Amino acid sequence: MKKIRKLFSVIAVITAAFLCPAVAFASEAGETMSEKLAYAARNTVLGICTVFIMLIIIAVIIYCFRFLPKIFGPKDKKKETAAGEKKQEAPTPEPEPAFAEAEAPVTDDLELIAVISAAIAAGEQVPAGSFVVRTIRRRS
Repeated sequence: MKKIRKLFSVIAVITAAFLCPAVAFASEAGETMSEKLAYAARNTVLGICTVFIMLIIIAVIIYCFRFLPKIFGPKDKKKETAAGEKKQEAPTPEPEPAFAEAEAPVTDDLELIAVISAAIAAGEQVPAGSFVVRTIRRRS
């Protein structure tokens, strides 16, 4: 827990160090166009650097999530491994099914086509004779 607090405090200090001097460079009224462009370039570079620094900090935080299960994992590893060994020693056999699976009855293709065409006609609100069902493909 202390490691995480230190990590977050370091991240907060780094963030504050980079964002506090992020005050925009203000241009004055009597400046030439080249001076105004120089101020604009500085503000642009400062903004881009701030964005990338924050992205790097977010990436580091996300990377640190990988170590959280190791830090907050179970305290007693001996008990966990002993229980795991006991479970592996006595595997339970799978029960056989009491009945065989019944095969699905094969329906007539013409009846299936009639049912599908009636469903399409009802869904599209068109007469059933206005279209032709050419193929039926089963998707699994």
